[in-house]
Order: sequence, then C-alpha cells, then structure tokens
Amino acid sequence: MASLTASDIKALEKRYREGVSSSDIVEVFQRAGERFSEATLRKYVQLNLLPKSKRVGTRGKHKGSSGIYPVSVLRIINDVKRALESGATLEEIRLSGIGLCAEIEELKRAAAELGERLNEAVGHQPDVVQEALVSELFRLKRSLTRQIEEIDEFSGRLSVGQVSL
Repeated sequence: MASLTASDIKALEKRYREGVSSSDIVEVFQRAGERFSEATLRKYVQLNLLPKSKRVGTRGKHKGSSGIYPVSVLRIINDVKRALESGATLEEIRLSGIGLCAEIEELKRAAAELGERLNEAVGHQPDVVQEALVSELFRLKRSLTRQIEEIDEFSGRLSVGQVSL
C-alpha cells in the first residue's frame, strides 16, 4: 500500500526542490515501508512513466556528474504504486493521466531550457533588436506555458483506463 500521504509529498517536494537523486528516491520509499528499487525506477523511466534524469556536474576534480530527477517523480511514483495496488496494469497507467505526467514534465523542462537559450541568444543582439525580441520572447513563453498547463490539466482528468470528462 502506498504510504506517502499528501503532506509527506509536500514536505519532500519542499526538501528536494532542486531535484532528487535516484538513491534518495529509493530511500524515501523504502523508509515509508514500500518495496522500491533502482531497477524499478529505471523500468518506470523506460516505460515513460517518469521523466528522465538531468545530468548535473559535481564540483571538484574528477567528481563527474549525477542524475537528478524533478521532485515531481515522488508524487508520480506514489500514484503509480496506488494504481498498481488497485489492480491497474502498467500499460493502463501509462495511458492514463499518471502516465502523461512524465511527458508533461519533459515539456516543462524543455520549455525552461529553451527559454534560457533564447534569452542567451537575445543577449547577443544589438540593443535596438533586443528590446523587440525580449518582448516577443516573453509573449511566446507565456503562450507555451499556458498550453503546457492546459495539457497538464487535461491529463489530470484522465483516470486509469478511461477519460473522465
């Protein structure tokens, strides 16, 4: 039984605001008495139930990088576990609103990265051109964000196995 409550998840989202490592994800669920492993995490990512991690470099010589997941994966995993416990299959979950969460997270991440890259590109333009580009960039970013939010809202209305409008 999924034992993370809404308040548990809110506290974890606050604690891991910058992202959460795979080992932290496994630890969170194991501490809550759940069976969960890195292999399960990888399987959920491969099935597109969870967004992919983002590689983040570690400061220091020869430290390499590590994968950081958006903190929303904690909520998604909890929802997946609940759906499995209620008898849903992974395929039904993948086609439900729960399954779309990973792809929506990828859209949000891609939009944020695109915004950063566009801001950087605009910064290399002459001042006169910059002003017009920045204004248009913000208009487009608001529009894209609104569309992603609409997709997110719609996906929330998809229950496991059917659309509940």
